[in-house]
Amino acid sequence: MTKSSNKTTLQIAITAIFLMVSFFTTPLWAQTDTAGALYEKTILIELFSSEGCSSCPLADEFMEDLLYYTDSTGTPLYIIDFHVDVWNRSGWVDPFSDSLYSQRQLTYMKKKNWLSLYTPMAVLNGQEQYPGNAKKEIGKYIQKNLYEPSKHYVRMNLRPAPEKDSVIVSYQIWGTTDSLLINIAFVQNKVSNNVTGGENKGKILRHHNIVRQFVTVPVAGQTGEFKMHLNPNLILTNFRYITYLQHTRTWEVLASDQIKFTSK
Repeated sequence: MTKSSNKTTLQIAITAIFLMVSFFTTPLWAQTDTAGALYEKTILIELFSSEGCSSCPLADEFMEDLLYYTDSTGTPLYIIDFHVDVWNRSGWVDPFSDSLYSQRQLTYMKKKNWLSLYTPMAVLNGQEQYPGNAKKEIGKYIQKNLYEPSKHYVRMNLRPAPEKDSVIVSYQIWGTTDSLLINIAFVQNKVSNNVTGGENKGKILRHHNIVRQFVTVPVAGQTGEFKMHLNPNLILTNFRYITYLQHTRTWEVLASDQIKFTSK
């Protein structure tokens, strides 16, 4: 088989997987976008962590438990794991860390007037923050907020771009769109890594929904689309896309959605 035919076969395979994901569907609580309409609530947990942090593995385990529950029940609770770079010391670097994620956590602190930054920090719908292993507090937040109606709803869609290393991300929003950002995280479902430095040196750590690519775009209307890079050699069933709407001033997360890839 020639190199050209290999690329064609790969592109066909990627396209087939795209056809297996969920496309636009109507919000469960409202059929049309009208003033005062209410929609199904979603909850997003942004975990800020690091492989150099000794207490972060406990948060990883808790997030794994939450993901197992939400994936198996279809509960609209989504989790993304940002690895910050503040623990990169003495020549050792967390391979999943990015200074942009550290800046994101710092921006939360400034916008919310939080007194300090730490890891693991779990930010829930851009409103409240708790230690990532605070099961009781995070559980209470989920129980209190998950079934409250929302004024916003978002659905994401994907399709292959003409370029074989890109994907077109489309979105549709119900509710007002003033002063909103839309964030898209391309995350890896499961990662195991042998840590060679920091407080977890010598341990094999497991991470879930770890961010591998992150894009923020201003919302310009009820619908929109843009292009994101996608390595055509990836096994997409190991990844998912998570998108969420965020207010530009308060950074409150108003709605979220995800696309998981399946092999069936």
